[in-house]
Amino acid sequence: MSYLLYCIFGTSARQDLWLPTGIGGRPVFIVAQNGLSAALSALAESGLVPDISQTLAYERVVEHFFRDRTVIPMRYGCQFENPSEVVCLLKKHQEEYQTLLGELEGLKEMGIRVLLEGSEAGTKTDAAPVSPETFPGACMSGAAYLAAKRQGFLGLDRRLLVDELCGPLSGLFVRRKVESSGVTRSRLLSLYFLVPRTSVESFRQATRDLHPKESVKLLLSGPWPPYNFVDSLAGQVGIPGFGRP
Repeated sequence: MSYLLYCIFGTSARQDLWLPTGIGGRPVFIVAQNGLSAALSALAESGLVPDISQTLAYERVVEHFFRDRTVIPMRYGCQFENPSEVVCLLKKHQEEYQTLLGELEGLKEMGIRVLLEGSEAGTKTDAAPVSPETFPGACMSGAAYLAAKRQGFLGLDRRLLVDELCGPLSGLFVRRKVESSGVTRSRLLSLYFLVPRTSVESFRQATRDLHPKESVKLLLSGPWPPYNFVDSLAGQVGIPGFGRP
């Protein structure tokens, strides 16, 4: 048996009167060290590979703590052999975790899924366009040259679309992240934003008022714990491999 870590948060004088159940119906419990707390539950071997119900149960636990406090959500699969290892983790990285919690204080994650109608692009949105000059001329066919040039134009189109969508939202978020499928002909673009709790409703309204020139469908979701930002922020404060399974 191992123990699954759900999230880390600051220890407060207030104690939860009710703690949720975790994966496999196991009770969630809290360990604390030096002003930090971690939510854990026992994990049987059969729970190592999650199905949809386990993933949803995992998210419910994280969201339970996120309702009224700042949390550092872990990705599913962060396991320890015993709770004392988690206590050591909190002790070893106390300063870094406190810094990360400060970075996330008062922020929620909002997401916008963008369905690009009729688009065939599939490159990472924030990636630089592929320049044909980066390929040796002797090894590139005419078709490959045109494909590379077309990929560059499509990447530029997506960056322009991202700027068009994010411009009206300026001032309502503190950080953004852009992802798109690496699959060729993908039509899905995902935008994630860290939004102050006090700006969530304004962000929602501003999203409803978006009318991009390109024919797209927008799907707003959230607020969520900052799942899509903890990896990059953790790297900035010196926690290697944070949030990875």
